[in-house]
Amino acid sequence: MLVALTAVCAVLAFRAEQARDRPGRSARRAGRIGWPVVAGLVGTAAYGSVPTLLLALHNSAGSGGYVVTVPELQPDGLLPAALLMAGLLATTLLPSARVPRGWALPVVAAVTGELLEWAYWATHALMRSPVSHGLTPLNVLVACVSIPVLAAFAGAALLRPVKGRPARLAGADAPRSARWALLLPAVVVMTGNLLGLDLWQPASPGTGIGPAVMSYLVGLALLAAVVAGLARWPRAAAGLAALGLVGIGAYDVAQSGFGQHLLEVRKFGSPRVPAPTGPFELVAHHASVLGGIQAAVLLALGLWLLPRTVLADAGRLLGRGPDPALARRVMELTETRAEAVGSAAAELRRIERDLHDGAQGRLVTIGMNLRVAEEMIHSDPHEAAALVVEARVASAAALAELRGLIRGMHPPMLADRGLGEAVRALALDLPLPCETEIDLPGRLAAPLESACYFAVAEVVTNAVRHASAHAVQIRMARADGLLRIEVADDGVGGADPAGGTGLAGVERRLAAFDGILAVSSPPGGPTIVVMEVPCA
Repeated sequence: MLVALTAVCAVLAFRAEQARDRPGRSARRAGRIGWPVVAGLVGTAAYGSVPTLLLALHNSAGSGGYVVTVPELQPDGLLPAALLMAGLLATTLLPSARVPRGWALPVVAAVTGELLEWAYWATHALMRSPVSHGLTPLNVLVACVSIPVLAAFAGAALLRPVKGRPARLAGADAPRSARWALLLPAVVVMTGNLLGLDLWQPASPGTGIGPAVMSYLVGLALLAAVVAGLARWPRAAAGLAALGLVGIGAYDVAQSGFGQHLLEVRKFGSPRVPAPTGPFELVAHHASVLGGIQAAVLLALGLWLLPRTVLADAGRLLGRGPDPALARRVMELTETRAEAVGSAAAELRRIERDLHDGAQGRLVTIGMNLRVAEEMIHSDPHEAAALVVEARVASAAALAELRGLIRGMHPPMLADRGLGEAVRALALDLPLPCETEIDLPGRLAAPLESACYFAVAEVVTNAVRHASAHAVQIRMARADGLLRIEVADDGVGGADPAGGTGLAGVERRLAAFDGILAVSSPPGGPTIVVMEVPCA
């Protein structure tokens, strides 16, 4: 079952890699389903690790007996299999599917682990079958306490590499190979089991309770360090995961092909009974077949990952291949430059249209009136005076339109006093109450101030015209090289950048400065628009 599920997860990862494109509705639906499944697998991994602790608590020093093992199946087990499946599913969800916030993943992981443990105890209690670590009150208490704690911590640790700042695995600047670093915890556990380390598998009988428990705790600490390391160095972790999968898969394939009847009967301590006998050869044969199937899956996955991780990084280091991050950055700059040029052209067309329909028509009318007044000044002075008055009124209107057009291009307050004062002046001109909290100690670059001003103007205009808001709040602050602007209103909500409300234009305007736009506008309100723009 574990081998089949691992193969299914690997196929899903293959298809997701081939069909990687912009997120859509299907990706969002997959995220709502997929991330709880990933958290459930993390809880399953915690459930699979606890028997090691329970056996450690009953590992008495000085006892004697025999241990029968099948060497080629050392990497098998619920803990590495669950970690591997969780990593594969997580790679299919990054970065298209949104990661649930806060406590959702840790709670799902804890509940899953606890349910599995109670199902295990209930099944063996009803069947009255002897279990490996015994249905005793101590074991039940330790398992029921340790499993949800471990699962919750593991679920919280899952958020670090995929949602941390900076999000080196899921961020916009993350290389495509980085997400394969999520396979490293499973590879580390498999490698430790192959090497015979008593960290994630039961310690050898006769080791003693203290050393066995200490080995278990060291294994947990090592896994935590691996997760922290892959979040910090994702490329290196992805390369190690690919190499580890190739090595483990090749070793297991060799073991299953040439060591079908390898069987180890180890003696520990001073046993008082003879060595066990039974159909071990048949068991070893069937186990080696399953191990070979799993080894083939791991080897295929590792070989498929090599050119996407290790070989790609080696090619870049040798100067033989493009840097994905640099190529992605060039593409982003090309897109933002095209959008900036398009926006500038559209702005010029708007100015030309406003001049043609407004001030230009009034100036033509003024010229015609003055020419008629010049011809009538001697024959009909009163009519000529009326035409001059009409021309004066038209000139005042034309001047007001020109001033409004200039303010629309670059407000004088923005040029003279800066972004903060210009936004305060904008708030005073609104037809509804507007509260401002602005903390801008200095001036910004003129293009950046202009882009941010018109972005705020567009957002508050939407609040007035479309949201039926009664009040608006504008907050601006500059810290750590980042300008953060927040505009909130108490309107009807439902704002969507894709809905033609002008927010898409704001997003394009900010993208030219590497800025981002985030909108929270549930139906019924309130609407909160957050803009963040890097600033020196």
